[in-house]
Amino acid sequence: MSIIDISNLHKSYGSTNLLNGVTFTIEEEEKVGFVGMNGCGKSTLFKIVAGLEIKDKGIISFKKGASVGYLSQDPRLDESKTINEEIETALKEIRGKVFRYNQIAEMHPSSAANFSKLMEEQGELQSWLEHHGGWNTDYRIETVLTHLKIKDKNQPISILSGGLRKRVALAKLILQSPDLLLLDEPTNHLDAETTDWLEGYLKSYPGALMLITHDRYFLDNVVNQMFELEKGKITCYSGGYSKYLVDRGDRLLHEDRVQTRLLNLFRREEEWMSRGPKARGTKAKARIDRFHELEEKTKTAVQKGLNLEFKMDQRLGKTILELVYLTKSYGSRQIFKPFSLSMKQGDRIGIIGANGSGKTTFLKIILGQEYPTSGSVNIGKNTKISYFDQERSALDPETRVEEALGEGYWVTIGGEKRHKTGYLEEFLFEKYDHRKPIKLLSGGERARLIMAKMMLEGCNMLILDEPTNDLDIPTLQLLDEALTSFPGCILMVTHDRFFLDKVATGILSFEDNGEVVFYEGNYEIYKTLKGRRENSRDVPAVRLCKEKRAEDIRQKKEKKGLSYKERLELEEIERVIEGLEARKEEVEAILANPVDFANNPEKLRETGEEFGRVEKSLSELLKRWEELEMKKGM
Repeated sequence: MSIIDISNLHKSYGSTNLLNGVTFTIEEEEKVGFVGMNGCGKSTLFKIVAGLEIKDKGIISFKKGASVGYLSQDPRLDESKTINEEIETALKEIRGKVFRYNQIAEMHPSSAANFSKLMEEQGELQSWLEHHGGWNTDYRIETVLTHLKIKDKNQPISILSGGLRKRVALAKLILQSPDLLLLDEPTNHLDAETTDWLEGYLKSYPGALMLITHDRYFLDNVVNQMFELEKGKITCYSGGYSKYLVDRGDRLLHEDRVQTRLLNLFRREEEWMSRGPKARGTKAKARIDRFHELEEKTKTAVQKGLNLEFKMDQRLGKTILELVYLTKSYGSRQIFKPFSLSMKQGDRIGIIGANGSGKTTFLKIILGQEYPTSGSVNIGKNTKISYFDQERSALDPETRVEEALGEGYWVTIGGEKRHKTGYLEEFLFEKYDHRKPIKLLSGGERARLIMAKMMLEGCNMLILDEPTNDLDIPTLQLLDEALTSFPGCILMVTHDRFFLDKVATGILSFEDNGEVVFYEGNYEIYKTLKGRRENSRDVPAVRLCKEKRAEDIRQKKEKKGLSYKERLELEEIERVIEGLEARKEEVEAILANPVDFANNPEKLRETGEEFGRVEKSLSELLKRWEELEMKKGM
């Protein structure tokens, strides 16, 4: 049975049609993930379902008696209450039904009129309370608050950070257990451990779920349907995120073939129309009508692609970033214990740990905004840092978008002079947005604007604090690629497991009791190594990895120049790079004419795969070539 049916839903703001005939059904206990570009209307749709926005037209039908709970990206709580008092507001209905159940139970059959009806009511109350976890409410409160790391229930709401406010709002909804749960970016401000718990909880949630999240692993593990919102319409896909990617690719390939056939037919009709046919005859009139129909079908909205490519103005030097026995304390409270780290070119290190474990403090020490309690930070003379902070404080909210890129009408990127208007449009800012105050931008728009600023800086080391928050999945996919191909170094604090798996070459884990451990590899490897370490007291691999970094610092200066074997390797790499670059140009020229593959899509796929292999090989060889060249100059 369906929990919600939506038919022909419309919503516009001015001339923008956000929702244009949206129609879908969600069954009881079904888990649905919603994806689409920022600004496509996902959050607006959720607000309409939650009754916080008014639809222009359409029908929304709920199952009789169904309850709906909504978590917004920026939830509002009662500033006059404590956490405990705010939590209790979500339990009002549960407390009331428990009271009524007990009230009926205390009645004596001889003193109660309509006793059979009371028994029926009590049975209904029992079923409802079992479904909503009403019998063990106090235990559930403690469990949920513990997992969401809400430690002091007596704290006033007015002093809470944005992240803690969101966790309190999430706790309220979980304890309320509505029949339909609407969650808009619930994993923002959650560490990996808490995200894992929430993932497991939602998988077994007894009600239906509508979910917006940029966490691609979360989508893969929780939902059984994906709804894509694009150009005001919903396209439904069965399965999680991985299956959605495959099915969407197949759909787009099919549409591309259909579009190619339509374009060819349109060209022939266009040639005929250009000869000026008279519309007097029935056949001629029918053909003119057909031309206009084809013209409409082949119209495609220009999809402006976000342009993300971080370039370096200068190469990194021999020393990039060295941390030696670094530690930080506030009074008697030790934030993290001494550890050492030495970065080499191409390192992309993900920093993870519980909220409050010292990750952002660590970044501020590197940036010189905080001082370590002991130890040293050595930044190479050629190391030029660009910083993306999670509060987006690099942007002055009172200035306009175009002013964030500096004075004048021009910007320079990679030695190329560009007009601000065109450059901002590459980051999806329309002309009418350029004079908009930054304080009116959404979180995703602010993130894109900071990236536009960072790309102009030409830095060779990026420090990113929660860069994936507020970004939609298409933008995240581009950010994955941009950071993976960046030739410099990256330090990034993020809880996005998918992002860490794709981008990170190492994980710096801020663990319990202030210990900081380095794990070589991406997030999946980190989980494996950490699991082994926790299951055995005798696993030295992780320790050795951590100590190896300190040892690198001591031994680094002893290694100078190229060995004979490395000189031969360098010569061979240069020869292979020349061949690969020539082949890359050839394949690019072939792919530049996709119409040639209209009747042979398999050949197009094979050529595309070859281009990917060539590009990957080139990237790996160029990275190694730079390492050997740097060593040669020592």
